[in-house]
Amino acid sequence: MSEPETPSTPLEPAVATPRGAGAAEGGLSTTVKVLLSIVVLAAVVGFFRYTARGHTSHYKMVDEVMVGPGAWVGKPIKVHGYVEAGSIVEQVIDQETVRTFILEYKGKRIQVRNKGPKPDSFKDKSEVVAEGKIVEENGEPILVATNLMAKCPSKYEGAPKDQLFD
Repeated sequence: MSEPETPSTPLEPAVATPRGAGAAEGGLSTTVKVLLSIVVLAAVVGFFRYTARGHTSHYKMVDEVMVGPGAWVGKPIKVHGYVEAGSIVEQVIDQETVRTFILEYKGKRIQVRNKGPKPDSFKDKSEVVAEGKIVEENGEPILVATNLMAKCPSKYEGAPKDQLFD
């Protein structure tokens, strides 16, 4: 008997391709990469929002705060205004300097209490940003400041033109 003829071109072996062959050849599929990117981005944004949550504060002028001081009670806030002349009272309580003063702007006033060191340029009529939280005492809002930042405009004004090169 004669043998059957074989084709002149060799047959390629049949290879079964598993599902997800694209993943086996070049890594992850495009859809998976996009989904992973979205998850990582959401995690990063969530992390920064969570860590910044307790460290943010609002920056307001005295008149803005005094429109509705109850809305700011217990929240971190920076209040900007000017020290009312003659309102600074300093006392030593339990070996710590405690000062109270009135911060005012556009006719609105708030009492401020602060402990510890004060800025060098802190004085009557100086421009101050007091950072802290508002509390209510005897029905009145008081800013309990943990930090005072004062600036004295006269220190930063330029010399008169006729005295520049004397």
